[in-house]
Amino acid sequence: MPDGDDQSVFAPFEHVLNNGVRIAIRPIAPTDAPALQDLFSRLSARSIYQRYFHQQPSLSIEQARFFAEVDGVNRVALVALDPDDPSAIIAVVRFDRDIDDTAEYAAVVVDQWQGQGIGLAMTRRLVEIARAQGLRALYALVLPSNRLMLELFKHLGLPEEQHYEDGFERVDILLTPAANDVLAEELTP
Repeated sequence: MPDGDDQSVFAPFEHVLNNGVRIAIRPIAPTDAPALQDLFSRLSARSIYQRYFHQQPSLSIEQARFFAEVDGVNRVALVALDPDDPSAIIAVVRFDRDIDDTAEYAAVVVDQWQGQGIGLAMTRRLVEIARAQGLRALYALVLPSNRLMLELFKHLGLPEEQHYEDGFERVDILLTPAANDVLAEELTP
């Protein structure tokens, strides 16, 4: 993970749902691999297909380790924890840097927690991390039927470009400076 001021974007935080439930969100850890396998087992067939673009019966320990072992620079992931069982992961957002200043974005939220703003809160923090890492854009390949994910991008309030590519919607999220950053720069003598 980066040093200095950039470290604060990696601090754990809480997202409060409309019903008052607090969801703890933190960076993923290598020890989360078994919890990722458990998360996968709680996904519906629809959610698996929308995230991985094919059906698979389980997430192998090798796959789970790959997803859990990130470097905090080129590969970054955040997890949300079940408020009733903090050892259980209910959502993951991540990016994997490409050779240019872009990164592929992916997210998955356990079905019973979808549509409650968890993925949006996590993605907003991931955008902060991406900016701190010097990325200029995140991109995602999304099935056109994945309306929740496409809506999430709109709610970010960031410029985006979207086009159809090989059966997927490719959404490029441009990481322009935050509005407050631009305003601060304009007011600085």
